[in-house]
Amino acid sequence: MNSKRNLIYAGIIVWATLLSILNISIARRSSDHSVLNPLVDACDLIHKHYVKETDDQELITGAINGMLHNLDPYSEYIPPKEVEEFRKQTSGTYDGIGISIDIKDGWLTVISPFENTPAYNAGVRAGDKIMEVNGQSTKGWSTDRAVKELTGKSNTDVSIKVLHLDGSEETIQITRKEVHMPTVRGWRRSTLNGAWDYLLDEENGIGYIKITQFTTDTDKELDRAVKKLETHNMKSLILDLRWNPGGLMAPAVQVVDRFIEQGVIVSMKGAHSVVHEENASLTNTYPRLPLVVLIDQTSASGSEIVAGALQDHSRAVIVGKRSYGKGSVQKLFRLPESGGAVKLTTDYYYLPKGRCVHRLPDTDAWGVDPDIEEGLDLNQEELAQLRKLMNKLTVEALTESVKNGQKNNGAKTDETPTESEEAIAKTEQAQKREQAKQLLALDNQLAQAVKQCKGLLRAQPTLPSLAETFTSTPKETEKPKPDMPAQN
Repeated sequence: MNSKRNLIYAGIIVWATLLSILNISIARRSSDHSVLNPLVDACDLIHKHYVKETDDQELITGAINGMLHNLDPYSEYIPPKEVEEFRKQTSGTYDGIGISIDIKDGWLTVISPFENTPAYNAGVRAGDKIMEVNGQSTKGWSTDRAVKELTGKSNTDVSIKVLHLDGSEETIQITRKEVHMPTVRGWRRSTLNGAWDYLLDEENGIGYIKITQFTTDTDKELDRAVKKLETHNMKSLILDLRWNPGGLMAPAVQVVDRFIEQGVIVSMKGAHSVVHEENASLTNTYPRLPLVVLIDQTSASGSEIVAGALQDHSRAVIVGKRSYGKGSVQKLFRLPESGGAVKLTTDYYYLPKGRCVHRLPDTDAWGVDPDIEEGLDLNQEELAQLRKLMNKLTVEALTESVKNGQKNNGAKTDETPTESEEAIAKTEQAQKREQAKQLLALDNQLAQAVKQCKGLLRAQPTLPSLAETFTSTPKETEKPKPDMPAQN
């Protein structure tokens, strides 16, 4: 029992460390730490009388998590073996080969290889069926098992056997590397080269960019998408933040900084921290074109920072439904004795006009209220139609691009297009117009955003195109340090 009691006291040391983080001094309250005796006594009772044998470390972890979860749902203890994986999740990176996969006809099927990843560079294509991994048949595998087998430490190898769409089979040896998950996408994939299409309405010059979450490279991905729109005479932009749960704060701030010239973007305040403000700078600002932002009930954290700041600066029209109301800052603190870490809520986010983003129990003012309220009111049949259409615009379009004999890299050729290539391009343009019409008929929130863009353009008829005004050079941003606020 002494050894167990010693382990309990070791756990108390961890607990005491947590209490010091919370700025609660045990020494002030009790010099002999007697305040912790109930914890020790409870552990003793569990060891003596609980119906099953218990693991000491699990008891300690449970006690720590119980204390943290009593504070709020976002504070938690992270065991030593999970700390590095947690960092990678919040940064949007992992060690693997860089593909998105799904199950089709019972086989693992590549939806898309991410650009400039090991799989992409090794020649893995959209639509490939992965028949074997390291000599094992993948028939009947789940996506969870596929992820487990394909990911691994950097600089380790994995062998996959694929069946290409042309019927040929190929065994490909791939060396795993650190992979950055892409977070910026367009509204459809081109069937010519698989590249994202960011121009939703060519006639009116309306661009569309969706941000799925905020990771270390989101702002730089956004820069590339806007640069691409520069060449397509974009006159206004829809920024879609629906279903975006947040992520890292720094890239969310940088996204706002791209659209406003000066002023406060967001401020952070807590009982035990110095008030901190993030401010815009003129050097990375895009040309001031009409902007509409889409949000919904699932838009949280970083999404709310972006939408709320742009709204408070009168920079964008916000369309959709009231956002989620998750406006708290979590910082990661390492515990030197145990090697674990604590994700602890330290501050709340406040928008430029002073509104707290977080849904606090004593107020009805939280989150971001849209300027134009528009719900996505679809019945089950319409929702199924929308999902089917989105699959056609993304997954099936990638497959079609491979059938058209193009690498999925968006590269251009200097050769003069043949008649057949011109015919394919003409057909795709007609398909694009019809697909946009179908999408707007189902997605009434997006249709409302397009309507608002057109209204803004009519109010500014002499507004120059992006190609005529895009002169800024976005500066490189530093990656968040380990203790940068992270959001879920």
